[in-house]
Amino acid sequence: MSLTNRILGSKPDPTLIMWFLAWWPYALAHHFNPYFTVLVWQPEGLNLAWTTCVPLLALLGWPITVLGGPVLAFNLLTLAAPVLAAFAAYALCLHITKTFRAALLGGYLFGFSVYEMAQLGGGHLNLGFTAFIPCLLLVTLLRCEARLSRLHFVLLAALLVVGQFLVSAEICATMLMFSGLAWVLAMMFLRPQRKVLREFVVDGVLAGFLTVLALSPMLYAMFALRRDIALPAFWPAMFSTDPLNLIVPTVSSAIGSAMTWPLSRRFTGILCEQDGYLGIVALFILDRYLVEVTQPPFGRFLAVLFGVILVMSFGPQLWLAGIRTGIPLPWAVFLHLPLIKSALPGRFMLYAALSVAVVVAMFVAARPRGLLLALLACVSVLPYPQPGMAVPYSAFFAPGRLEQFLGRQARVLIFPFGFTGVSSFWQAENRFGFSQTGGYLGFPPRTVQSDGPIIRLYFGIDTSAFPADFVHYCQSTGTEYVVAGPGTSLDIQAALAALDWQTQKIDDVIVYKVPKT
Repeated sequence: MSLTNRILGSKPDPTLIMWFLAWWPYALAHHFNPYFTVLVWQPEGLNLAWTTCVPLLALLGWPITVLGGPVLAFNLLTLAAPVLAAFAAYALCLHITKTFRAALLGGYLFGFSVYEMAQLGGGHLNLGFTAFIPCLLLVTLLRCEARLSRLHFVLLAALLVVGQFLVSAEICATMLMFSGLAWVLAMMFLRPQRKVLREFVVDGVLAGFLTVLALSPMLYAMFALRRDIALPAFWPAMFSTDPLNLIVPTVSSAIGSAMTWPLSRRFTGILCEQDGYLGIVALFILDRYLVEVTQPPFGRFLAVLFGVILVMSFGPQLWLAGIRTGIPLPWAVFLHLPLIKSALPGRFMLYAALSVAVVVAMFVAARPRGLLLALLACVSVLPYPQPGMAVPYSAFFAPGRLEQFLGRQARVLIFPFGFTGVSSFWQAENRFGFSQTGGYLGFPPRTVQSDGPIIRLYFGIDTSAFPADFVHYCQSTGTEYVVAGPGTSLDIQAALAALDWQTQKIDDVIVYKVPKT
């Protein structure tokens, strides 16, 4: 497969990640504020600090983006994500077990977990770039063993937290939340280690200070400037783990998914957010290790921590076989807390996958005859090959081409619109030679969410009131041109033609000139 002709992921989210991979080099090279842009959602623009802006990945991929384009950069980073996650988990497991084959299996189970493969299959590079998490756990263990000084630990921990934040603020927040939970449980169950654990309070404060200092520009943009993005309140309930998903594979898995499809298709959320599958074999190993191998205090600590992660991943209300039972669960309390309330509980399976990977590695190290079981656990989560999507290249959006006909920084609305389209990719491919009175960089901003007809158009739901509301939206936002690009539906084309605006066919698009009021 060519890394420049196909995208490793499914639409629409790869296009927004590629927009940011191109945006950061462009903004910094032109001395723009990288956390705010007027290139989308004109005339007000958008505060990017609350979006999936992946600054670290954009900076890492800068040379590739400049030389080979955002598609190549996105694909290479997507390929690197599970490998780096697996290597980080391998290093963690090797430190714990001192056994190569045990560490190798643990690294695979985390780096190529169903969580990882499902998120990357949906184009969620920010959620699949998770190598920082096992690395943070590794440096924590080194600190506990007095193999790292306070200074070195604080510097490394701050660096890892900053790195994770600059990839995904959500994953960083939940990583810190579960780290705090693990500390509390360790204080409860691991009494001999309490003195060392108390020292982490000072370490954490120092690392937190350095982290805030390093992230101050982004934190300022998040909390001092207006917050444009507000996610729907029902999302945490919708994107939760169905307990049956722990043992029932979805289409992300190559083994058994066809047989279980009649059940798994009923799970809540979308396919790339159904991350719960661990497999019966891995859960059996977890049970055997906790019961037969580990010492009771440490076993209770692991069991309670793993159980809490699972229960929290089930969300604020229990789903079972795709049915919302209405039974309240502990995560409902967190819906009343600022910021963390927006986290999607189904994604907590990332930490369950890491827990299982470490336990399997420890099981193999303690019971060499358990190697076959561990191999079966690895086979059960083999990912289903993802075909990816064709790159939606358009001749009209090649660098400089649009400007020849519409002028520099023309204010344009593009179809397919919003969530259903790829206007973000076309703008990045064009190298930001025009601005949009729409766009797709995640959920639409607050100012648009109250506009019912435009929101329906954004999600491609109902366009029955399209003409009148659309004309008003174009005129109120100062839209100069409407471009019907490749993939525009026939009903949208018919509605645009009925407006009787000045029309021009250019390359593979139709351009409509919006009349002045």
